Amino acid sequence: MCAERAVAYFTEYIEPQLQSGKNVMIAAHGNSLRSIIMYLDKLTSKEVISLELSTGIPMLYIFKEGKFIRRGSPVAPTEAGVYAYTKDLALYREKLDEMLK
Repeated sequence: MCAERAVAYFTEYIEPQLQSGKNVMIAAHGNSLRSIIMYLDKLTSKEVISLELSTGIPMLYIFKEGKFIRRGSPVAPTEAGVYAYTKDLALYREKLDEMLK
């Protein structure tokens, strides 16, 4: 029931904002976050059960060409975690990623 409510809210209220180019920060309890992560990463209910979320560690998702690309990790932060703070830094990281392809 939590997943149904969290994902429905995400798709109805948050996704349209992302599609219009806005940045959104989500803060919630673990099960709500797991539900949204399950939707974004296309995880099964069995996979998401073992997902450990670290308190206070940001996760960054970039919405690009209709897809969500995770930056950072639910287990431990990577260097990408710092790019959650500003749009300019996120764009810089995206340019770096493009150069590596």
